[in-house]
Amino acid sequence: MKGIHAISEMNAGEIERLLSLATEFKSGKATRKNLSGRTVALFFSENSTRTKLSFTLAAQKLGARVLDLNESTSSVAKGESLLDTSKTLEAMGADCIVIRHQESGITRYLQQHLQIPIVNAGDGWSEHPSQCLLDLLTISEYKKFAGLKVVIAGDILHSRVARSDAEALRKLGATVSFTGPKTLMPPKTEKAPWPESLKATDVLVLLRIQKERQDQGLLPSLSEYHKLYGLTAEYLEMLPTDSLILHPGPVNRGVELADAVLENPRCKILNQVENGVFARMALLYAAIEGRNIFEIPA
Repeated sequence: MKGIHAISEMNAGEIERLLSLATEFKSGKATRKNLSGRTVALFFSENSTRTKLSFTLAAQKLGARVLDLNESTSSVAKGESLLDTSKTLEAMGADCIVIRHQESGITRYLQQHLQIPIVNAGDGWSEHPSQCLLDLLTISEYKKFAGLKVVIAGDILHSRVARSDAEALRKLGATVSFTGPKTLMPPKTEKAPWPESLKATDVLVLLRIQKERQDQGLLPSLSEYHKLYGLTAEYLEMLPTDSLILHPGPVNRGVELADAVLENPRCKILNQVENGVFARMALLYAAIEGRNIFEIPA
């Protein structure tokens, strides 16, 4: 496997193997699988707390050294191309580069010029494979994927999380629906009725509303969004009692969901954060050890 760029490039069996590997790491059964002596380089051109720190912890738990590079403190700020920066990291001995960037498809482009694997930590509006894997891991701890009814709500148009989650869930046998304001829905996308669709929802994935969308006139106001599409205490009562509520974070309190929802036991946001470390351990190990990892029995 030369890099991990998109869930859309994986089949159901490969996704399941990654989930199994993440589960092994979480249970402590994968003690012989490590990256001792390896070096993982992180390059983030967008702000991040959960993704960056969990990739750092994932690499450290696997015994790897970590090189932490930000765009503002790198030679990219002086005009060096990201390709030349990546080649520099490769020449220094990095075994893998984890990249978050605002340009869609950037990791695939860079991979064409590098021998070491690149792991996509979120590229533009395209995909977010590591967030997807941790979402799947969280769901798998409570539900089976076959026949699962999932609703993804919010800014579908600009969400790489929505794209990756929907792609993987459908491959695993789930039914996925989208809902949100018309201005934030991709063209020709069927929209699930809100809040009526909540009554038959097993998993609700709420997406972060990017406040810069207000500057583009795509939303009347954040308070209006919360009233119409936020998960309020009233709407929470419409969800089945055994449903799950997910959110990639960071949460805009009082926008995507009410404060009271965060305290509800159906809300698994902190479980997602915890699982992010183990999901990213699986991705790093698979990227560096190669495609044959999928042929090894769990």
